[in-house]
Amino acid sequence: MISTKNISLFKKCLETIAPIIPETNVRFKDDGIYIKAIDKTQILLVDLFLSKKAFDSGYVVDPALVGINILELKNMISRSFEGDKLSLNLKDQGIDVLLSGRLERNFHLQFMDLSEQDINLPELKYEVDFTLNAGLLKEILKDVNLVATTLIFKIQDNKLIIEANGEKGNIKTTLSEIKVKSKKNFSVKFSLAFLSNITKAMDNDKDLLIKLGEDIPIYLEYNLSKECNIKFYLSSMLI
Repeated sequence: MISTKNISLFKKCLETIAPIIPETNVRFKDDGIYIKAIDKTQILLVDLFLSKKAFDSGYVVDPALVGINILELKNMISRSFEGDKLSLNLKDQGIDVLLSGRLERNFHLQFMDLSEQDINLPELKYEVDFTLNAGLLKEILKDVNLVATTLIFKIQDNKLIIEANGEKGNIKTTLSEIKVKSKKNFSVKFSLAFLSNITKAMDNDKDLLIKLGEDIPIYLEYNLSKECNIKFYLSSMLI
């Protein structure tokens, strides 16, 4: 049985990954909950860890790997009222989702039979890393959406520039407050749709750790709290 009164954190974790990984295997371990999955297009990897410290002292679970519809679980938990307590109980064929407070509601979600993915990332050597406010990145993506469907992160003379070119026009955004140190200038291109999905549910006041390198996936690390860490690896595109 797993229980918590901090439903908002658990729900926020699910909201962040559900648009990308609507269903996946979830590993329950003694120290917390792990999700490592690649989306259906095979270009985005999500690596989530939710510590047992995010739950009440009632975190008692037998180690297990189960297939869960993340979107449906999120929808069930979204039915909670303020002040409710969430309890999760893993059973043989599914998971009981108990919301208790003004009402007591017990949802049951069947497990899914999903093949286990063997995910091993090669060692990636990034040229630069920096922090960027999530809300600011969302605004930049909205600007890009006016003219294009892809965008380019450019490191030029230790400056970070985000450019986009499309049939409607182009845009160039220089992030002068962000300092980067790189031994070389380079450009790397990504899908706007994927970056928008990644950041959609992120809190605007949170900062992201971003790493860039030439011809390798962009790395975005989002810490919802000390207890919840989510990493994204999005493959680059040909320029």
